[in-house]
Amino acid sequence: MRPPLEKEIKLLLLKKQNKETIYKTLASDTNKYELVHLLNNLPNGHRRQITFFLTLLLVLILALLTIKQLLFIYLHTNSNISLILAFIAPIIHVYIIRELLSSHRLAYQILPLLSVLAIFRPENRIYPDIYMYIFVALLSGILYFFLFPKSERISPPTQ
Repeated sequence: MRPPLEKEIKLLLLKKQNKETIYKTLASDTNKYELVHLLNNLPNGHRRQITFFLTLLLVLILALLTIKQLLFIYLHTNSNISLILAFIAPIIHVYIIRELLSSHRLAYQILPLLSVLAIFRPENRIYPDIYMYIFVALLSGILYFFLFPKSERISPPTQ
């Protein structure tokens, strides 16, 4: 469940309000740091609308890769320990899909790294998977730099 402050910030960002304005209107002594954290980790509403279909494409490709991994686990897992270890990557994929749909910065930061690391696994070096992982890494990196420019970051309040 998302905090109510995040929902309120997302509504204000969709109304194309500036992050500085949102900070000035919502900031109080108790929520300054949380507000700065949320504002820095959520994209501008206009940029989010522009990249909606690209993010959806990214989610669909990641879901397809997750389904392929689950099928691979089902067909090739022999012991309980290897079954538990094999589920780590799909669980991380599901978490990243959730964060992508929420448009959180963490997903766009970590997805290029995990996609490049996935190429080093032998089972991901087959024909469509390797290109899908390269595409996911490039697209998520480009979306990260577009959705979260350094010029829009808000510095934390000083004491």
